[in-house]
Amino acid sequence: MKLVISQLKPGENSLSYSSSQEGELKGVLQELKNEGFEVEGPLNFSGTLHKHEPDYYLQGHLTWKIKQDCSRCAESFHNPISYDFNLALAHSGLKKEDDEDLDLFVFEGNDLDLKPLLHEQFVLSVPFRALCQEHCKGICQHCGKNLNRQECVCVEHNNFHPFSVLKNMTL
Repeated sequence: MKLVISQLKPGENSLSYSSSQEGELKGVLQELKNEGFEVEGPLNFSGTLHKHEPDYYLQGHLTWKIKQDCSRCAESFHNPISYDFNLALAHSGLKKEDDEDLDLFVFEGNDLDLKPLLHEQFVLSVPFRALCQEHCKGICQHCGKNLNRQECVCVEHNNFHPFSVLKNMTL
């Protein structure tokens, strides 16, 4: 997935890769699995690389499926991910040393290797707090039952807490 910059046409260049076909993206898939992601199905990338010397701009779209645990009920579920991203790219010789733009990816030489870029974007696309469903009820804090599957029969517990004395306080 190395692009030779001199071979790209000025303006828009369409790109499309899938781990079911592309050997380099299969490497990204294997790296994600080695990092502990439970990937299900192929990784897919489609995008456009805009070449306007000396600037480059990558607009991309990722789709893939991952197995995750719900943040509320702790049940495993299959999470289809669809993620859009935009990246600014620059040659290392054109970037100033004191420039600390985090939205800028710097590459060296005449080749642009998309593999580390795509690996990073796949990792960034994973939701931090994944939910099995939008209205997941979670688990009961007292008995541990999954409230999505059954109603909790726990009696409301009136545990002592430091602010309970405020209920009896009169002003």
